[in-house]
Amino acid sequence: MTNRPIGVIGLGEMGRVIAARILSLGQPVVGHDSSPTAEDFDSPLFTRAGRPADVAVACDVVLVIVHTDAEVRDVVVGQGGILDSACKGTTVVVHSTVDPATCTALADRLKAHGLVVVDAGMSRGRGSMRDGVLTLFAGGTADAIESARWAFDLYSNNVVHAGPVGAGMALKLGNNLLLHANRLAMLEVAHLCESGGVAREALLSGVRSSTGSSWVLEHWGEADERALSDGLGTTPFVQRTSRELALALGFADRLGLHLPAATSTGRHLPAVLAEGLVSQLAASHEERNQVIKEYRANGGRLGGRREGWELLLLTTVGVRTGLHRTTPLGYLRDGQGLLVFASNGGSSRSPDWYQNLVAKPQVTVELGDRTFKAVAEELEGEEREQAFARQVALKPEFAQYQRDTSRLIPVIRLTEDAR
Repeated sequence: MTNRPIGVIGLGEMGRVIAARILSLGQPVVGHDSSPTAEDFDSPLFTRAGRPADVAVACDVVLVIVHTDAEVRDVVVGQGGILDSACKGTTVVVHSTVDPATCTALADRLKAHGLVVVDAGMSRGRGSMRDGVLTLFAGGTADAIESARWAFDLYSNNVVHAGPVGAGMALKLGNNLLLHANRLAMLEVAHLCESGGVAREALLSGVRSSTGSSWVLEHWGEADERALSDGLGTTPFVQRTSRELALALGFADRLGLHLPAATSTGRHLPAVLAEGLVSQLAASHEERNQVIKEYRANGGRLGGRREGWELLLLTTVGVRTGLHRTTPLGYLRDGQGLLVFASNGGSSRSPDWYQNLVAKPQVTVELGDRTFKAVAEELEGEEREQAFARQVALKPEFAQYQRDTSRLIPVIRLTEDAR
């Protein structure tokens, strides 16, 4: 350690815990928070600064622990920011979970002023911060990381050099994807096993000692049970999860990568956490049945928020069960019949109704007050491309659905069977 204080910009949920850990080890801290109500520390080693620039002028290492990319840019290069007063050789450590491109852009700008940037994504949570056993995913030169290591050692016991600036945050986003995808999978497995008669304790103890074990399973608790049943609501945890998934998927998109499992997690997990997996599944099933009931009762017309929806009801025969399954679907007319699109919201898996009609193309269609038999035919080549382009022109979200999945979204023509 040195007598030179460590700067901490952002004294919220994470920054406050790290600052407290550093102070507890006898190291001075100069801190700043944009909120005037942020509490000071009851320590003679803590100094409150009015601006990020006032932190930078006093410190060789400045930790940035704010919420968003915009906030990171503001405290580093905005008016009254770090760049205004930092001395050459100052190391700016970005702990905030942000886009890797934000870190590389800041590093390029600060390099001209003799400052260095290390992006250091944090993992293992607040308890690990308090105990000094955080894992840091660090991006930057070896010299830059080494210049901040004395500070890192106060609250971390594992610094992973991921690569150049931006690589630390890329690794952090990858770690987040694994965590969030596993959480969604674990919620679904808990629902599956419970529905199959497996007691929760048997699931937890059994899988913990098997190949399916994970951090999520090891830390399963009350919040997970609530996420499984009626949900957590719109909490900061849910909002942070949604933001982290959006960052990771945006990063992948810029790299031209299609990640089906990650895309599915990003689409479903925030809603599952907020509303509860079981509640959401039940609500989806109930809403579908309500649409079918209202459609049939009113000759195809729907009211309320569904007013104006152009739907048909498609009844197929289940591949595995042999039971008749009815699904409300949007459609387009063409000169030969009705076109429906097996997008499944961009999922990597085709919808059940599509798999059913591939196996048995004889279907029943309800359109307005008419019910008739039809034959399903999948369009191919240029005919399919033209039909899908028409759908995208009317409903642009279908372009995103196609980007979200590696499968070519099937376009099906339903032709009335006159026999």
